[in-house]
Amino acid sequence: MGKKLSRVEQDIFEVWKEYMPNTAFLQGVEECAGKFFVPTDNNIRNLLGKIRALDKKAENDLERKLLRCLETAIKFEEPYTPLEDVIWAFYGHLVKEGIHADHLSSLSLSVSKTLQALKARLGGKDWPIEVKVLTINQCNGLLGMLKTILEETKDTNLKEAISRLEDVVVDYRQTFFVEEVEEGDFEEVFPILEEKGGDIGRREIYPRILRDMYDYPETADEIEKKALAWLKEEMPVLEEITEKIAKPFGIEASVEKVDEEITKRESIEKSKVVEFIIDMREKLRRVVEKRLVRINPRYETKVVETPRYLLNLISTAAMIDFNTLTDHPFNMFFVTTDPKRSPPTSGPDLLQTLVHEEYGHCVNFSNSATRFAAKPTLLELLETYLHYPISDGISFFREYEFMMLLKELVSKASPTEEEEAFLKTLKSLGDLDKFVLESEFILMKWRIVRFLRAVGDVRINMGKQSIAEFVNWAHERTGLSKKMIYNQIIIFQTRAGYAPCYSIAGEALRKIQAVAIKNGKNVVDFNTYASSLGFPTRTIFEEKLEAYARSTE
Repeated sequence: MGKKLSRVEQDIFEVWKEYMPNTAFLQGVEECAGKFFVPTDNNIRNLLGKIRALDKKAENDLERKLLRCLETAIKFEEPYTPLEDVIWAFYGHLVKEGIHADHLSSLSLSVSKTLQALKARLGGKDWPIEVKVLTINQCNGLLGMLKTILEETKDTNLKEAISRLEDVVVDYRQTFFVEEVEEGDFEEVFPILEEKGGDIGRREIYPRILRDMYDYPETADEIEKKALAWLKEEMPVLEEITEKIAKPFGIEASVEKVDEEITKRESIEKSKVVEFIIDMREKLRRVVEKRLVRINPRYETKVVETPRYLLNLISTAAMIDFNTLTDHPFNMFFVTTDPKRSPPTSGPDLLQTLVHEEYGHCVNFSNSATRFAAKPTLLELLETYLHYPISDGISFFREYEFMMLLKELVSKASPTEEEEAFLKTLKSLGDLDKFVLESEFILMKWRIVRFLRAVGDVRINMGKQSIAEFVNWAHERTGLSKKMIYNQIIIFQTRAGYAPCYSIAGEALRKIQAVAIKNGKNVVDFNTYASSLGFPTRTIFEEKLEAYARSTE
């Protein structure tokens, strides 16, 4: 990373590897292959002791914030907490090295021990039904992953290890059994939550999660207040666009009806969704690099359809990065097509997804890993909960920036060669003005969703509303379908505090960029610098951007 680590930095790195070996392996620490932290009482006690000792030696805010993030993550323990990481751990091993029998067998053993330790400690508690549903969903996803490995491998020892783990997962799932839940989708679960749901039980820990795991300078009440203000400000914009689209369609001017109509009229065949994304991204990249953000020459991202065993994690789209601590980083970009989730299906929706995932997240990870326009340190590249507000904030803001650019391009008298090529691709989908209007509808719909995520995360975790109560309130407030709201809320309840990252951090980034432009900075330079800073916690990230925005260089 360009400089020798201090003793404290090295020790923090070692603690991070010990607690998050699965993440370390994905980022390129090969010695962590096949490992997963087993949360026995003794392991937890020892790890917390190391963190507290290091906290006394920490030399700066980044080190202190990293340590407190890890400490809070260890202490916030619910039955589903390791399962998402387990699923990504198995998937990451498959992507990086295929069926490596020794590593996957070792991982299976560690995960079995993890679930057995958690069952012993958490199994006797009367958990809220919401927590049980989350746990069942994650167990189902993990079982789907294990089934895939069993079907692919011929190694006898690995088959035995995976089969033993399957038994452990089934037993673990049974510990948190909800009789009516099998698939775990909206149609099945939401009526149960309406009847039996309530307080999710996180009121005491949630403020600490916000502060220490995500580095929000805002309190829970301040997050809710900001998000409600943005909701109030931007809902009229969405409603106005909704009316413009509904009139020629001859349908009711409701967000839900217009959304359904766009999906019905503009839907791209499921089998061609990935092909559409791949074709569009080649045309769009040339425009993005000239107008929004430069991309490093070692950039590598592959687009794939979301596998079935990841559907409980990815309702719409997502990405995962690999080898960001090495000289060969790359990304996977997932697009969901399963109609039981909330898949993007229309041209405007898929374009929005592409902008968010690739030119937000993927570029952020790749530019940071290659230290393209900034020089992040090793600790600033470690992935913990602290990285989410930065990357999700960038992606959220990128959507808004792109919409403003798209409007400009459509009205431009003499577009450049790359702009004309991109517009030609859009014209092949139909009337350009209609496409732009529908794209703005999609943008505003998703902005409203992100504001709702922030409000919902606070209200649900602070015990103000149950998940079902919030979904019903949000549906009445916005006109978005209950299914979409549920899918966009439930998926984030496995990571309390995460959902506000998009809008809260994204709107802060927009303000800082405005200062930079006012001071004569170039938008592309600003965005490229922001996308190359790594993940030095949100407050430190924003301090660096503010210094850049106000500098006279």
